[in-house]
Amino acid sequence: MNKETPCKIYQCSNEKGIDLCCYCDDFLHDHLHPMAEKATLFPHNTKVFNLCLIKKMGLEEWAKNKAKNVFEMYYSGKLELS
Repeated sequence: MNKETPCKIYQCSNEKGIDLCCYCDDFLHDHLHPMAEKATLFPHNTKVFNLCLIKKMGLEEWAKNKAKNVFEMYYSGKLELS
């Protein structure tokens, strides 16, 4: 990550004028999606991510429309910090 370019999460919260993502109506979006790549440098917890999604979407909606995407993104996605 370039020190002069803030990460996408910071940019998003700054544009919306909020201090923390959890205060956003759009919380939890894919900017916070966990990735296996660089997991040792940038640890994310897929259990917490999925529980937040389930809380937001409901279990059935999450299972139908998001669970597979979370799995695929985690194992094949690339972490983009800027």
